[in-house]
Amino acid sequence: MRLYVKIFFMIVFGYGTVHSDAQNTSAWSLQFPLPELAVFLDFPEPVEEIEQVLSEEQNSNSSLKARVYAVGIETALNPGTSGQWDTITGKGYVWRIGIHAKNALSLNLLIENYRMSSGMALYVYNKSRTNIAGPFGVRNNANGGVLPVQSLSGDMIIVEWNIPLQAPRNDFTITSVGYGFRDIAGSGKIIPLATAATCNVDINCKTGNHWQREKRSVVRLETITRTGNIIKTQYCTGTLVNQAVDTDRKKPYILTANHCISTDDQAQLTTFVFGYEKAYCKGTGLPVPAGIAGSSLVAAKRELDFALLEMSSDAAMSQRPYYAGWNTSTATPQGATGIHHPQGDVKKISVENDPLGTGTFNDDHTDLHCDKDAHWIVRRWDEGTTEQGSSGSAAFDAGHMVVGTLSGGTASCSYPVNDYYSKFSEQWNRYPAADECLKPWLDPDGKGVASLWGYDPVAPYEGRCDTLGHIGENESEILVNSGEWGYLTSQNDQGWSSFAEKIKNDTTVSIIGMEVHVAKASDAGSKVRLAVWQGTDFPVTPLYTKDTIVMADYNDYRMHIYFDRTLEFTGNYFIGYSLEHHHPLDTFAVYQSAKRPYAGISDMYVEESSGVWMALGEYVPPIYSSLGVRVMGKFGKPTQSNQPAYRDLKIVFQPGSNIVFVYFESPSATVRVEGYDTSGKRMKLHETGRYIVMYDEKTYLQVELDVSNLSPGVYLIQAFDRKKSSRASLSDAMIQSFRKSA
Repeated sequence: MRLYVKIFFMIVFGYGTVHSDAQNTSAWSLQFPLPELAVFLDFPEPVEEIEQVLSEEQNSNSSLKARVYAVGIETALNPGTSGQWDTITGKGYVWRIGIHAKNALSLNLLIENYRMSSGMALYVYNKSRTNIAGPFGVRNNANGGVLPVQSLSGDMIIVEWNIPLQAPRNDFTITSVGYGFRDIAGSGKIIPLATAATCNVDINCKTGNHWQREKRSVVRLETITRTGNIIKTQYCTGTLVNQAVDTDRKKPYILTANHCISTDDQAQLTTFVFGYEKAYCKGTGLPVPAGIAGSSLVAAKRELDFALLEMSSDAAMSQRPYYAGWNTSTATPQGATGIHHPQGDVKKISVENDPLGTGTFNDDHTDLHCDKDAHWIVRRWDEGTTEQGSSGSAAFDAGHMVVGTLSGGTASCSYPVNDYYSKFSEQWNRYPAADECLKPWLDPDGKGVASLWGYDPVAPYEGRCDTLGHIGENESEILVNSGEWGYLTSQNDQGWSSFAEKIKNDTTVSIIGMEVHVAKASDAGSKVRLAVWQGTDFPVTPLYTKDTIVMADYNDYRMHIYFDRTLEFTGNYFIGYSLEHHHPLDTFAVYQSAKRPYAGISDMYVEESSGVWMALGEYVPPIYSSLGVRVMGKFGKPTQSNQPAYRDLKIVFQPGSNIVFVYFESPSATVRVEGYDTSGKRMKLHETGRYIVMYDEKTYLQVELDVSNLSPGVYLIQAFDRKKSSRASLSDAMIQSFRKSA
């Protein structure tokens, strides 16, 4: 009887970028030949209104942190009296109008009398179609006949309405064009410059590495409001919060500040933008995401400065929403993390490592006087700060649960002290009326829930994920030099480009990301492609790749990368990364386990310059080790992590010696080992050692046998342990190569 145990690892990396393009559109103007749009309306710069807003800000001592960035130009544009109509034979009608406002940095719209019929679609886009809002259709009728259209960068936009044949036409009116006088997104598709102060930390830098799920709950709010004779559009921040109900009953509730949104009219005129962030730390920018238009006010209380909104529609899975958890405890948080949009800029993170204080927040300029001791105080930010635009953002405690929402304060880059967060514990049920507290909405079944974990609809399960890898918690991790230069897990003199670890799997898995124990990264940042492949012996099918830039501050750090989608599959798979070969310009290396004496728990593979994948154990001399990567997700039972496949009996050869290692699941001292040739003749085996060994909290018996007296051939090893018996073979080829290497 022969037992062949051969394990191959292979990961195929192809450098194709995974990214999000501008929102796809099916606007008819892109599908059918239409006459060039000839109708563009020019609007002058609203100088007086802008000067009035700037003057009010200059003379204000308000500590609130909302941010006005646009003023409205009142209009009365109606498809019945304005714009250009075209007909598509057999399809329907297209109405378009161009809007130009000189020197505007962005434009947004307010549409009233909005009511769409089935099949209709409304789009708003810039002339190059790099920024697109929409399509808006029947689902937006639920917003009470009004439609706020998010800000699009630049000074020119086009409104397009597609109307199927026979559809009843209900004209709408564009009543305001929001003139952006502050740069929200630069020009075109890509954000060229950040507008937040330089001390702010991008959410995708190292500080935000362990907040990659919670960040997906944070949204930028764009709210159109009227103050006196001026229509303004302002930025705040909100958080999508979880509820203690079954998945199919969860509602898109956004928690923010009352001074941002205090009426149902303001809620209707708010756009919610998810995923507005840089692709990686200190990156150049991202496409501007499409937002969700409109909401309703569910609960609010001025004295606690909070508002709970229900968005007009759920966030699509493409926006990867996350429902943040929360904690109603009155206990003092021992630190706080804020995730927010300062100045309406891309998502940032702030950290306070010391216990919060308790205090009372007042803002005399706006006559906002909150209840006594109803706010947590961040006395001094250790990293980052907050700014205008951060209002309404959540403070998370060490358990990643919401404990407050930002009202305001004096914190800035130069003076990062004294920010006030309305206590979630007070918002919960200090005021019993349903429209003045959170409890009836977040615990509608009255379960008495005091705290609730976050919910991730992108992953097919709730709660925190598991991790799976091949380096034990107590096992040492090292860097191994590679010949003349480089490391075994980095660019090196051998020309390796990709590195991988195999995961044995016999059930369905749901993977949401990877943990990578980074050893080194270059000062300028290292370009790394993370990947997951499927295959039995070698990586065959790429399941997912994600490009990222790893900065030097990730040295000696366990980096967590969340994927843009959940991977669900069965069978063996491979996790790892690929590097571009730029020696000596770049260095990126991952830790590996200390060298092991045998291959049973070693599954580290590399891709050679020829494109061939090799296990490190196949080189001469062999190196038995595992790569410092772990997969994050949900793993069915039983999942075979690639630990030694001992079962009843396993035989491992150590090349270069005359010793055969035999391993048993049972550590019993009563185990007896016998050897036979293929004729059944018993062979004399000299036992040189017997040890109890530990790995991954399991206990094994290791028996060492001297087989130097055996001639080349096939042999059987038979082991007896009480009522159990097992047999395995030593192959002819293994013995021959062993004898030669001896």
